[in-house]
Formats: sequence, C-alpha cells, structure tokens
Amino acid sequence: MLNTQIQLRASSWATIFFLIFNHSSVPDFAASPLGSSEYIGSQNCIECHATEHELWLDSDHRKAMLPANADSVLGDFSDVTVEYHSIKSRLFKKGDRYFVNTIGQSGEYADYEIKYTFGHYPLQQYLIELEDGFIQALNITWDSRSVAEGGQRWYHLREDEDITTEHPFFWDRHFQNWNTRCSDCHSTNIAKNYSPDNHSFNTTWSEINVSCEACHGPGQDHVELARSDSLSASNTGFAQNKEALVPWLFEPGEPTAKLQGKKSSREINMCGSCHSLGTQLQEGHSLGDFHDSKRIQLVSEGPYFADGQILEEVFVMGSFLQSKMYHQGVTCSNCHEPHSGKVKTLSNGLCYQCHTPEAFGTPDHHYHPVDSE
Repeated sequence: MLNTQIQLRASSWATIFFLIFNHSSVPDFAASPLGSSEYIGSQNCIECHATEHELWLDSDHRKAMLPANADSVLGDFSDVTVEYHSIKSRLFKKGDRYFVNTIGQSGEYADYEIKYTFGHYPLQQYLIELEDGFIQALNITWDSRSVAEGGQRWYHLREDEDITTEHPFFWDRHFQNWNTRCSDCHSTNIAKNYSPDNHSFNTTWSEINVSCEACHGPGQDHVELARSDSLSASNTGFAQNKEALVPWLFEPGEPTAKLQGKKSSREINMCGSCHSLGTQLQEGHSLGDFHDSKRIQLVSEGPYFADGQILEEVFVMGSFLQSKMYHQGVTCSNCHEPHSGKVKTLSNGLCYQCHTPEAFGTPDHHYHPVDSE
C-alpha cells in the first residue's frame, strides 16, 4: 500500500488508466453464487486446503469487498455529519442497514444505502448501487487506523480539490464508478455486462471478494479430479499447473544466494494482473503473459519517484519489474505468503533469506546506524 502520508490521500489516479467506456453492474450478493459452471466457489476448497483457507480469512484479498453489515463496516455510522466542499453528508443506520444522506448529480439531497464495503485498512471505502446497475464509490472515506496513528475519522479522498457535482471525481460520476475501475481486481470472475443500448450494467461475479479462483482459475475440474482420486502432477484440473517454487541456495563463500533453476513468470502474470497500474486490454484475467492483457503504465513523473520507486498508487509491479531482484528471478511468494498476502517476516530476516547478514546487515551496506529507525 501507500506510505502513511500518501495513504490518507488515497489518490485515484490509478483509475484513469482503465477503459472509460467498459461499464457494467452488480446483482445482489446471493443472486450469483457460482457465476458459471466452471467457477464453483471457495467453499469447495476448504475440505482439502483448510490451512490456506485460514490464512486467507484475515487477508486483504478476503476483505477486498464485502456486503455492508456489522461484521464488515468499520466506519462510524452513528448519525454523524461531515462537510467537505460545502456538501454535508450524514452517515447513519436504519436497523441493520447503513446509509448516507448527501447530494447526487441532481444537486438534491437524498438517502443512499451503503451496499458494500471496499477494503479495510488503512482506509475503508463504501459502495452505493444506483439505477441501471451502476455501483459508485463514495469519496468520503473512513480512516481505519488507530487513534494513536491519527485514524478513526472520516475524511474526503480529494480534500484539496474543488469537487462539485460536475467534477469527474464526484462520487456518482465516471471516475468513481466501481464497474469499470475496480471490479476486476476486487471480486472473482467478474463479467461487466455493459449494455450500450440503454447505458446499463448487469455485472456478475462468482464471489464478492478475491477468493481462491481469482488466482487459480476455475476450480470445477480440479475438485472433480480430487474427489475421484484422479489428481496427478501433470493434470491438476487447472488451466495451468502450479509450478514448484525454485529454491535459492548459498554457495560456499558467496554472500548472495543463487536461484537453483529456471526463472518463472507465473506469479508475475498472476499477481501482476491486479497489482499493477495500466490499461486493461481485455476483460477478465488470464494466467498467460501479463503484457497480452494489460499495458503497464511506464515510469513517469507523478506516479513514480525519479528512480522508479513507488510514489503514488502504482500497485507495485511497475517498480518491481525494474528491480535487480526481479531480473535475478525473485518472485512474489519468495517474500509474501500467497494466501495471507503478508510478508513472511517483518524483520531483516526477510532479506537474509538471500543475503547474508555479515555482508549486508551492516552500516557499510545500508548506511543506517545499528538499531536505528
């Protein structure tokens, strides 16, 4: 994610590079439990993959999008009113449902139901379903960090701009549209289903959040093979079989480990399809070459620092592809547990997997005093 200062701004520049006219809409959460005959849902994975499921339950992927309820909503909806850009918004509940009273494009105040939560930390956004299947992201957002960190408050994503009802980043206009800008990477098996005849959506999904099949692909054949005891290394039932993670080993006297096999682009193609800033070239995700389905945003002033490191919301991959680690064969799961999404350790031990502390854990290398921040 963004660093602490940039997190609160939560810049929406990333949305600009998605196709503007590729619209769609969403049914009720329970209306599409499978989505297609090939996608069967993560509940079918638990019996064999209980450990992975437990790791996933606390992941950002599971919390990427959820129905708005007492378990998912983090924001203060206790009838509070906030004002930004001379527009007042009242956040409140009716029974177990969540609402905001605010201005829409018409300039009139109205009550809008919060249908879905979007993310959870360091901020949580809220989605409203309008007519014709448009799902819109409210740009009044909850800072879910602790009070000590400056959180537990409402703020506007674009506090420094003059956001009027005519502005493209006004909450119910096109740059805040979920169907075209967010859906592919926050839910599983998205079909936008935009109708140009009446400018409406019937967007569907198989699961509301980023679940097993978002990364592994449709699981029906895999489950059928498993239940019939017919799985094999050459036939897992997935479009692409999982590649074993190639080990990194230290050779005698060498301070840096070396990859003991062929470099793989599988995780770059899989993870990069969402963890990158770029223009979508085709609907849906593919485990094929990343560059066949997405045109990555090149390093430029604004999204990146001058040396190519992350500045704005570029979602990691653009910077990673420039790194020495990538070109040596390092891949996502060398540092991240893939089901929880968390790094394997927050200590220097993450680096010491491949770099000896004697050579690299010293001020001569990193230029920081020992035990300093």
